[in-house]
Amino acid sequence: MLLDTRSSRTVALAAVVLCAAVGANAGPIFLTGHDPDFHSQGSVGAQNLLRTGLNFVTNNTVGTGQKFLWVESFLSPASGHRVGEDGLNALGLTNGVEYDWVNAAGLAGVDLSLYDAIGVASSFGGMLTQAELDALIARKADIETFVNGGGGVLALAECHPASGFCFADTLGPAPNLFGFLPVTVTSVATVAPYSLTAAGSLMFPGLTNTDMNDPTHNSFGAIGGLNIVDTDAAGVPTTLAGNVRIVDTGFVPEPSSTLLLGGALAVLASHLRRRRGQR
Repeated sequence: MLLDTRSSRTVALAAVVLCAAVGANAGPIFLTGHDPDFHSQGSVGAQNLLRTGLNFVTNNTVGTGQKFLWVESFLSPASGHRVGEDGLNALGLTNGVEYDWVNAAGLAGVDLSLYDAIGVASSFGGMLTQAELDALIARKADIETFVNGGGGVLALAECHPASGFCFADTLGPAPNLFGFLPVTVTSVATVAPYSLTAAGSLMFPGLTNTDMNDPTHNSFGAIGGLNIVDTDAAGVPTTLAGNVRIVDTGFVPEPSSTLLLGGALAVLASHLRRRRGQR
């Protein structure tokens, strides 16, 4: 049964309440095995996914005078890759205006506090290389401090070699994939197609399954503290997101986010029960 207009407004309100739950000491994290930096250069769906991730990790400050940091090599794209930064341009964003682009050398000395978020290009599709991955890992403690101060992190596909969709030309033989995150993140093989979860649809009501179904290069092993946004055909998480603090044990969801999400869902359930009772 389709929701009527009033029910639709209630769904939208629940989503707004969830998004408003970002605490001052929680940072938004968006991890995905998709590579929308590559596919945004020709796919409206990938543009929607990339824009959604950027808006989430910057708390919707893109284009308001605040900048995010984009991490990717300055090398010419290898065969099968594109410059991921061109995916930002496809969204109408400009280097030096909405974001600053740094490679490994630039990342070493950059002041992270100047930015709302860090965006990490994909290693398959985009041109994140071993040098940038190593530079990010070298600043692992700084990234933890950044997130716990409210900064966001967007990290795109770092593909698992067993996936069959992975080129090994940008990374070393045994890369520590997503190793710059101060918790264990495991990149695993993935199987199309991809489907939004109920939590994903609630968090990001503008996303559709079509947006999630450009070619994809990794899914994720279990990562506590983040919401599963979409899964692959085997039910394995492929995009995860949440407002978290980082502690020794991993990602800890911001308590206010959990409480407000529960409240939003309770309001929605109550509304739908009343609507059914009126029929």
